Amino acid sequence: MKSLLRPALLPLAMAIVFCLSFMAGKAFAAEPPRLDEARAREAAAAAPEVRSILTEHPELDAFVNYIAPQDVWEVSWRNPFNSRRLILVRVSDDTSRVIQRTIDPEAYMDILPSLSEETAIAIAREQEDVAREIAGIDDPRSTASLEHGEWTVSFFDDSGEIARVLVDDGSGAVNEVMTGPQVAWQMARGYEGAFGRVVNEPYVWLPLCLIFLLPFFDIRRPLRLLNLDLLALLSFTVSHYFFNQGEIFTSVPLAYPPLAWLLLRLGWVWLRPARAAALPAAGVPGAAGPAPAQLPRINFSPRVLLAGLALLVVFRLVINLADSNVVDVGYSGVVGGHRILAGDTPYGNMPEDNENGDTYGPFNYMVYVPFVKIFPWSGEWDDLYAAHAVAIFFDLAAIAGMYFAGRRLVRGGLGGNLGLALAFAWAAYPYTTFVMNCNVNDTIVAAFIIWAFVFIASTPLAGALLGLAASVKFFPVLLAPLWASFPNAWRGWKRRLLFLAAFLAACAVTAPVIFLGEGSLALFLERSLKWQLGRDSPFSIWGQYPETLARPQHIAQYFLIAFALVSYFLPPRKSLTRTAAAAAALLVGFQLVQTHWFYLYIPWFFPLAFIALFMGSAAVPGMRKEVAPAA
Repeated sequence: MKSLLRPALLPLAMAIVFCLSFMAGKAFAAEPPRLDEARAREAAAAAPEVRSILTEHPELDAFVNYIAPQDVWEVSWRNPFNSRRLILVRVSDDTSRVIQRTIDPEAYMDILPSLSEETAIAIAREQEDVAREIAGIDDPRSTASLEHGEWTVSFFDDSGEIARVLVDDGSGAVNEVMTGPQVAWQMARGYEGAFGRVVNEPYVWLPLCLIFLLPFFDIRRPLRLLNLDLLALLSFTVSHYFFNQGEIFTSVPLAYPPLAWLLLRLGWVWLRPARAAALPAAGVPGAAGPAPAQLPRINFSPRVLLAGLALLVVFRLVINLADSNVVDVGYSGVVGGHRILAGDTPYGNMPEDNENGDTYGPFNYMVYVPFVKIFPWSGEWDDLYAAHAVAIFFDLAAIAGMYFAGRRLVRGGLGGNLGLALAFAWAAYPYTTFVMNCNVNDTIVAAFIIWAFVFIASTPLAGALLGLAASVKFFPVLLAPLWASFPNAWRGWKRRLLFLAAFLAACAVTAPVIFLGEGSLALFLERSLKWQLGRDSPFSIWGQYPETLARPQHIAQYFLIAFALVSYFLPPRKSLTRTAAAAAALLVGFQLVQTHWFYLYIPWFFPLAFIALFMGSAAVPGMRKEVAPAA
C-alpha cells in the first residue's frame, strides 16, 4: 500500500512547495506601505467624531495593523478596563483617507465601564431574589444601562418590570436588589431614614413609647381595657419595623390587627348603652359628659405632666430642625404655595421630581402661602424651611387643641388637668413625632379636626373648621353627618342648617385656588379626586391582592359610607366622648378600606381615639369610680 501512495504524494508535495515559493516571491516583490503606524494612527484620529471621543477618553488603548492584501491600515481603540473595541477606523495606505469608521455607543459614555453589559446582566441574574422572581418565565427580557459608575439591570415579563439590580461597575458588587413592588415604589425599599430620620432609631422610638405609657398605664390591673388600648396604639411599631427593612409583604398585614382592635373598641364606646350618672360637659348645653368622679386615673401630678410636656415640645423642635427630612407631601405644599403667590393654580403645575404633588385639596396649598412668603422656595427640593415651619406650627396647634379639648370635656380645675394629660399624650405618642419629622400635611388636617371638636358646640365654627379640614384632605367629609347632629339628632334644625352653611362656605372660600391662571374644575378633578380614587398601592392588603379582594373592599367601602350617614342618628343624644369615639371609628374604618395606607395617617384618628378610649375607660359598667390624683 505504501508503495502505491508514494508516487501520488510526490507531485502533491512539489505543487505545495511551488505555491509557497510563488507567494513568498510575491510578498518580497510587493512594495512597502507608504504610511507608518504613527501616520496611520494620526489619519484615523483626525476624524472630528473620533477626535472628540479621544479628547474625552485619552485612556483608550490604541492598536494599529497594516493589511497588505487590501493595502489598508486598521486603527482601533479599546476600553482599557474590559478590552472591548470601541472605535475601528480603516485608512487607505495610498490616499491616507478614512474609508470606514465604526464607533460603539459605549464610547460616548462619560465614564467608560469596567464591566460589559452582558457581564452586568449575568451578575444580576445570579442574585437569589432575582432568580426567584424570574423563575417560571420562559424568556425574561433584560436591559442594562450605565450611569455614574453603576449599572441598572432590569428584568421584564409581560406585565412590566419585575426586578431591578444595581451593580457597581468598578468592583462588580451588587449595591441593591429590588423585586416586586420595590421596583416601582421607592418607599417600599426600606431606605434608612427615608421617613422621619432620627425618630426611627430605637434609642428615640422606644423611650417615646415608654413615656407615652407611663402616665396612663395601670400596672395594678395589666389586663385593663385602657392598657390594651394603649398597647394597640403602640403596636403599629411592629409593622413599622418590617417596613423599615423593606419587607412590605410582612409589614402591611401587621398593620391591620391594631386597626381592627381600635375599630371594635371605639365602636363599643360609641354604641354602648349610655350611663345615667353623667353631668353636662363644660360649655356644651344638652350634651352629656363624665362626672368628675368618673375621670380616668392619671399616674402623675399636673406639675409633672407640665414639665414633661415642655421637655417633649423642646425635644420635638430640636430634632425637627437638626435631623428631619421633607418628604414629597411637604414638598408639594411648598411648591403649591409658591404657585399661588405667582398667580397660578397648583394643579398641573408641579415639578418633574414631584409630578403627583397636586392631589390634595386647595386649602392644603393655601396654608403654605404665608410660610412660603417668609421662607421662599428656591426652585429645588432642598431644605424647604417653609415645610418645617408649617409642621412645627400645626404640631403646636394640635397640642393646644388637645389641652382645650380637655377643658371642654370636664368642668372646673379637673378640665385643665385633663387637658394637660391629653396634650402630653399627643406630644409623647411616637407617630405624632414621626409625622412632624417628615414635615408633611397630616398634622394640618389633624389639628383642624381637633379644634373642630373643641368648638363642636359652636355650630358655625365647628362646620367651618371641619370644612377647612376637608379642603386639605377630602376624607373629613365623612364626619359631617355626625358633627351636624351634635348634641341631638332630632332637635335644633336651625343649628343643622348653620353647620351645613358654614361647612360649604369654608369649602367655597378655598375654591378660587382651583381657577388661578389656566386652572379649571376639570383639571382639579382630574389631578386630585380622580387620581386619588384610581391609584394603586402595595401598602394595603387590597393593593397587594387586588384581583382577589376587589369585591370585599368595595363592600367594606359601601358599609363605611352607610355608617357615616347613620352616625347622624346614632346615638340620638350625643356626648362629647361618644362623638369622639364615633368620629375616630369612622376615620379608622376609612383607613381600613382604602387602597393606600401609611403610618403618616395614624394621627388622623389618634387624638379623638385617645380621648374616646381614655374618657370611656372611666365609664365602663362595673368599673370602680376613681378620682385622678390631680384632684
